[in-house]
Amino acid sequence: MRTLKESTMREDYIDCVNSVIDYIEENLFRSITLEDLCSEIFYSPVHLQRIFYYTVGETIGRYIKGRRLSEAAERLAGTSMSILEIALQCGYDSQESFTRAFKSRYCVTPGKYRRLGLHFTLTHRKRLTKKRIERLMGGINMEPKIVKRKAFKVVGLKYYGNDPKNNCPKLWQEFMKRIGEIRNALPVMESYGLMCTGEEDFVDGKFDYIASVAVSDLDNIPEGMVGAEIPEATYAVFTHKGRLDTLQETYEYIYGNWFQNSEYEPIGLNEFELYDDRFTGEESSQFDIYIPLKKKA
Repeated sequence: MRTLKESTMREDYIDCVNSVIDYIEENLFRSITLEDLCSEIFYSPVHLQRIFYYTVGETIGRYIKGRRLSEAAERLAGTSMSILEIALQCGYDSQESFTRAFKSRYCVTPGKYRRLGLHFTLTHRKRLTKKRIERLMGGINMEPKIVKRKAFKVVGLKYYGNDPKNNCPKLWQEFMKRIGEIRNALPVMESYGLMCTGEEDFVDGKFDYIASVAVSDLDNIPEGMVGAEIPEATYAVFTHKGRLDTLQETYEYIYGNWFQNSEYEPIGLNEFELYDDRFTGEESSQFDIYIPLKKKA
């Protein structure tokens, strides 16, 4: 049984950490030193770091970095500011350093986060609860299959831009009208939504997406279409269930939960969605999301 002294000590620790968090939030994008924080609560640096870790579950430095990146994620999702503007506003000296830090924490680049329409926060301000994250962490629970897939080729129509929500459905409609022009398509009832741009090529969320089918070779590509070869890779295969308007929640689970807690990290190239006879567009619809990955170092 916990004693009154232990309970009081626990309450004192919580008050201490709340004061530190308040100071961090008020000075989030300024330089914050351990000495600054100690002056707020009159604890030694060693003692403060120990109780912060004990009550919050992470170090002070990691919490500050996580909060800055989370605020940056909010700006990516909720504003039209350029990635460079967000980087500078959030305390980074360049877009490159911001991109490295963001990808290390979120497993996606800032451009890809914006392009996929993601909106999740990995480090909340403590004492605050956001219903969106509670639903994200508790409402979706899917364990992917880890599979190795041989190289294959596709031909299809390509979109390049930063508005996939409005333009990708149009791309698929146009592609389905022209699919008969692909004479060397493999005899399988599958189609692929291929996101083949490298992470370093994203510019403010722009990306290329190919609505395609698998082919035996890349000869005689119809006019206006493109071909691509996807190399052999190991994938995490997630099955999205439901309508397309809930797809964003699945991607948020993948990047905001699964990758954060798994032994893998995404490679960032040649992700694709595989559509077969399970896909109807209705509530019972299903299709697979293939994300190339590797073991974390």
